[in-house]
Amino acid sequence: MESVNSKTNRLMWLAVILILVGGFLAWCIQTGGGRIKIKDVRFVGTDGRINSALLYIPPGVSAKNPAPGIVATHGYINSRETQDGFAIEYARRGYVVLAPDQSGHGFSDPPAFAAGFGGLDTLKYLRTLDIVDKNNIGLEGHSMGGWASVIAAAANPDGYKSIVLMGSSTGTYGAPDGTPTFPRNLLLVFSLYDEFSWLMWGPSIPREIVKTDKLKKLFNSKEDVVPGKLYGSIEEGTARKLLQPPVIHPRDHFSREAIGYAIEWM
Repeated sequence: MESVNSKTNRLMWLAVILILVGGFLAWCIQTGGGRIKIKDVRFVGTDGRINSALLYIPPGVSAKNPAPGIVATHGYINSRETQDGFAIEYARRGYVVLAPDQSGHGFSDPPAFAAGFGGLDTLKYLRTLDIVDKNNIGLEGHSMGGWASVIAAAANPDGYKSIVLMGSSTGTYGAPDGTPTFPRNLLLVFSLYDEFSWLMWGPSIPREIVKTDKLKKLFNSKEDVVPGKLYGSIEEGTARKLLQPPVIHPRDHFSREAIGYAIEWM
């Protein structure tokens, strides 16, 4: 009969193999098979606070060959890794992506919510990088990260080209109100079963946000907003679109539809 120690050793080696294989598979996915560089960066922000972020750099990008940039910001009580689904796919398509820890989250200094939830410092930092085309920068934020993106957009109105609010809103908790012209070229991805529709847009039923005056004002529409319809003009910076994948609020991070919508918009 096989001894207990022998069984234990076999299980231990099987566990080690699974860990190594899993780690290698995760590395391949995150880096596009080793083509994308991921740097753990720190930078000084408002009042001397240290901010933490992951910087995704596609192949072939350099100071002589800068690429478009995106700030991808997580929501409340999350961390920079939460945005992996967006950051990885953007980087695979040639974008330099900065995925920060919000202020007071992850490895970024407290207090939480400082400097526009960290949005002011992260956009400013991305714009200092010589590998980034400063004329082609986008903002993407989930939930409270969307508020950070809106605040950053208001503080630097010429510093970005487009914005994706994922399960988020304008005019909430310090984020400026949305208008037909602000933020520039906005995609709102608000899921059909999002638990925070009451906080973001007013109604407790996510489907009904299309009827709110707040959303109609943002989309410059007197009628209910139609999901999937393009409002405004991309060339003039007034484009707006609402898309509603059939998931809940945190599932946005793993939804093929939600991530796909965000990629297509940028």
